[in-house]
Amino acid sequence: MMDEAEKTRLEEMLMCPVCHDIFKDPRQLPCGHSMCLDCLENLMDHSFDAPFRCPDCRAHFGQVIGIQRSYTLTNIVEDFRINRQIKEQQTKCVYCDYCRDTQTTAVKTCLKCEVSLCHEHVRDHQELPVFTGHPLIEPLSDLMERKCPQHEDQVLKFYCSSSRRYICNICALESKQQNAATEVSGVLRRQLTEFLDQKFNTLTEQMAESRDFLKRVHINIQHQMMNPAALTHNGVTVVLLFLWFIVLYYAYSFSVENQMLTEELKKQQNGDYILSGMADLLIDYSVTRHKPLKRETQALLWLDMNTVSPFLRVSADLQTVESVLTKIDYPISEGRFNETPQVLSYHCFSSGTHIWEVEAEGHWDVAVSYQSIQRKSRVSSRFGHNAKSWSLSHDGKGGLFVYHDNIQTSVAVVLKSSRIAVVVNFDKGSILFSAVDYTSTILHQFNTELTGPVCLGLGLHAVVPTSRASVVKAA
Repeated sequence: MMDEAEKTRLEEMLMCPVCHDIFKDPRQLPCGHSMCLDCLENLMDHSFDAPFRCPDCRAHFGQVIGIQRSYTLTNIVEDFRINRQIKEQQTKCVYCDYCRDTQTTAVKTCLKCEVSLCHEHVRDHQELPVFTGHPLIEPLSDLMERKCPQHEDQVLKFYCSSSRRYICNICALESKQQNAATEVSGVLRRQLTEFLDQKFNTLTEQMAESRDFLKRVHINIQHQMMNPAALTHNGVTVVLLFLWFIVLYYAYSFSVENQMLTEELKKQQNGDYILSGMADLLIDYSVTRHKPLKRETQALLWLDMNTVSPFLRVSADLQTVESVLTKIDYPISEGRFNETPQVLSYHCFSSGTHIWEVEAEGHWDVAVSYQSIQRKSRVSSRFGHNAKSWSLSHDGKGGLFVYHDNIQTSVAVVLKSSRIAVVVNFDKGSILFSAVDYTSTILHQFNTELTGPVCLGLGLHAVVPTSRASVVKAA
């Protein structure tokens, strides 16, 4: 029988009050309570000297007890038993992802690292401070089934009440942005409708004034025609031409304004106008403009707000970061760089080949880092000053260096471009930094065995003048 701490609410409801085990062939008493058929027969056999009472509510039913089989409860119990057996069988088949030579049974699964661990390899997660905040649960064999179908690197963590399904972090952020865009769209629609109504009323008034003017002119012409001495042929021609020009002017003005308003309405109805308006309202400092990207590609450019240092500010599109004079009061996060002005990318990768392109200015670090890098130290957390990161550093005065494991190497290249490309190749075990201009200039290449998920890292170390970096491309 399972321990009390491991019992679910469903198990408690399906438990027989007599044997304290899951129902076996449950029978229902007249009072509504149920118990196993064997338990009921045993109670009745031992109650021949005393009246039989329900063990739950102590109700008395007399000499004759009317019982019936609970078919619905029986089906629920059978489904529960089958599902529990399947889950137990799956748990037994989960093996440690770190034991390559032998199949060692896993005892825990880390939802953040997305790996299953045996007794030996789970110790680091339980003892080292760097793994604080990594949720460990019972081994999962269907971990891949918990991946988001749209964003394969993300795990389904949040329940969406509107769609009634589980979604990942990116889906949640996209849903939030979509809701914000919908609100902005509603405001713009109301403003545009009011503007159209105002213009329509103005044009209606102008047309009414024109009709009144034409009526007055027509009356004057008729009056003059009744007095031939006061009318000349040339005068009538001039008046008629003048009136014709007035009518053409108002017709042309109405046509032009109607066309402009129609185009504005079409722009408002598509997402480009709304999103560009949102960006102009939200971003209060300059950022580099780029061509629109697909949503999947756009997500690869995002920076992780849970890691950004309080000495840095991230733009609303999560692609640009800059140094600030005043410390920003971000929410408390275990993954945040508290002492070092750095930030990691939202997406990290553990296989394949990946490319980032960064526009940087000032005193900056562009780095590749393991997710397990220290976050709370001023010195050992800086990119390149530990064994878990590799960085290219520009001192803001023209000096260019690479760092790894606190070892500095000068790069004898004059950097003429502000765009840096970072290429990570897991198969070859290489990290390549290059300058991107009309041609690509290789700056430095690290050769190393990558053993876990790595992210793009950005560090900005000068406030005056402001240092800034933008992730402009990811693949």
